[in-house]
Amino acid sequence: MNELTLRQLEYFIAVAETGSVTGAAQRSHVSQAAVSLAITELEKSLGVALTIRRPAKGVALTAEGRTVLPEARAILDQAQQLAERVSQVRQELSGTLHIGCFRTLAMHVIPHLVEWFAEHHPRVELVFDEGNAQEIQEKMMAGQLAACLIYEAQLSAGCQSILIRDHMRKVVIAADHPLAHGDGVSLAELAHYPAVLLDEAPALERTLGEFRMRSLEPNVLLKTRSVQTAQNIIGRGLAYGLLMHVPSHSPEGRPLATQDISDGLPRNAIMLSVPPGQSTTALRALETSLAQLP
Repeated sequence: MNELTLRQLEYFIAVAETGSVTGAAQRSHVSQAAVSLAITELEKSLGVALTIRRPAKGVALTAEGRTVLPEARAILDQAQQLAERVSQVRQELSGTLHIGCFRTLAMHVIPHLVEWFAEHHPRVELVFDEGNAQEIQEKMMAGQLAACLIYEAQLSAGCQSILIRDHMRKVVIAADHPLAHGDGVSLAELAHYPAVLLDEAPALERTLGEFRMRSLEPNVLLKTRSVQTAQNIIGRGLAYGLLMHVPSHSPEGRPLATQDISDGLPRNAIMLSVPPGQSTTALRALETSLAQLP
């Protein structure tokens, strides 16, 4: 058998995950020729065809390729862990840490993580994938991400969770809204006013369900995936919102007020979702940094 290299495995995984030599080359910041050569040399080393190259349709894996893929990921993971152990001996953490982050949570945690790692582990390169909670956790379980930052209600089956911070939704209203003054607001009271709801799973379904289990129906003015849009609608006094994080002003500069929900709704804590049984130096550093989240 010819000698195989970690670089060949890295390019093979990139081809498998992007579905094309072009995508793998862009992701790895090398030429298409370098990726093609690496795949050819890897196939020679193993004595099997790993890919089927289809003109205009990208690259598919052969049966052998599908068998080799998880083994290749495991080898690269072991190599990364070895590098981490050596760095730990030298009291130095380095390498790339791929983190998934639910998109509406990103603005609250990513700046802190960038600052914390720059101060404590400057040789670690952070790469963030911001998106839908289910999608980023699927990528994590496929070996593409080390961990995901999500809300508790979004935890996918089969993933292990670490509590980062307890969190409760708040009623967010304009400072001059009729409900702005008082000691808590019930869902029954909110049902009389227009609402702007975040159109994200499972938050939307969960909110609607909480109203309906009390025989209530929210007066939905607007559904949006943008927290900033919701905050601006709220700041203009057009609707209330149920949000996890509340600034003092909307992005347009209008003052906002908050009220607790008096119905005793369940928490929706910030969680770190990780693959079962995973415990690397980088993950432990990530957990330490999140414990200091302001």
